[in-house]
Amino acid sequence: MLKPNYCFKNYWIMYVLLISLVWLASASVIAASEAESQFIGEEIAETAAATSPFDDSLTFVPPEQLPIRDTYIGEISAMSDAQVAEDLETISITPNGEIETLPVDSAEAKAFKDAIRKVISSFSQEEGDQDPGLTAVEAGVNEMDTLADSVIGRDTRTQVRSTTSFPYRTVGRIDIGCTGTLVGPRHVLTAGHCVYNTRSDKWYSNLSFSPGQRGSYRPYGKIAWKRAVSVKGWTKNHKRNFDYAMIVLKQDIGKRVGWMGYGWKKPMPKYNININGYPADKPFGTMWHAYCKMNKITSFRLYYPCDTYGGMSGSGVYVYFKNKKKRTIYGIHAYGVDSTGLNGATRIRKAVFNNIKKWKAKY
Repeated sequence: MLKPNYCFKNYWIMYVLLISLVWLASASVIAASEAESQFIGEEIAETAAATSPFDDSLTFVPPEQLPIRDTYIGEISAMSDAQVAEDLETISITPNGEIETLPVDSAEAKAFKDAIRKVISSFSQEEGDQDPGLTAVEAGVNEMDTLADSVIGRDTRTQVRSTTSFPYRTVGRIDIGCTGTLVGPRHVLTAGHCVYNTRSDKWYSNLSFSPGQRGSYRPYGKIAWKRAVSVKGWTKNHKRNFDYAMIVLKQDIGKRVGWMGYGWKKPMPKYNININGYPADKPFGTMWHAYCKMNKITSFRLYYPCDTYGGMSGSGVYVYFKNKKKRTIYGIHAYGVDSTGLNGATRIRKAVFNNIKKWKAKY
């Protein structure tokens, strides 16, 4: 017969073992549950990233690496009114992903087509609108061979050291690595490929603007953005002819630093032009100035031998009218050397001018 004390000890040992087994089983279930929850959470995060309209890259993709369509005026004249309207249609996005479109008036689309047809039917060298119009071969410009922004021959760019003087303080560096120019209190004009990546089909999220930046010094701070604006001709149809955009800022910094004017002109004289920007081949955050004479003018682009480099994309191509002491932007620098042997800008045509004006009034 077992002694009571001995039995009690055995029961106690069995009880401890049973409690231990229950605890281990519970811990395993909890661990499995936590692992499952973590896996599900990661899967949701990946899905959210995949469906986000934003590209969080720190540097923009240069145009020579982007899928871009080239259309010539002969093709445009054969497009339907609906197709023309879609290219001209405004599309914008806010930092929280809200997208807005602004339909194009049918009269506006018709006017655009009529202007193209007029160029085709009355093509003449005397107006300086040197666009033969129907094919790339006739135009003598193979846009598909666009290379990186280029220094043509001897580098003639000069560094802008007084970035807080006018007009340089209206120019700023965009966080994605491009350049932009204030054309209104909070309205920064830049290239389409500086706000929207046609390769990923997403909007860039790093679009804060630092006017007058000099190296790491930002005399007016870094201004956050509240809307990026372009046209579907760029964001949806990836057409080079529509490579322009605007960044709307959260602050009216232009009321402090001023802004530059913009305009369109036809015929376009071969003016002497100025370009201020932030080239990537120079020390970080330094502004450089280029000056030269326009060389070739087509319906959608301006060409020149001014030295440029990646990072100057989005710079305003402007003319300084000394007698009036006024500056007018006629193009947005966007492309490096192509078959013309020149660098180029998206030309501010009447339709582009009207869009910029509309965006300023709306946003």
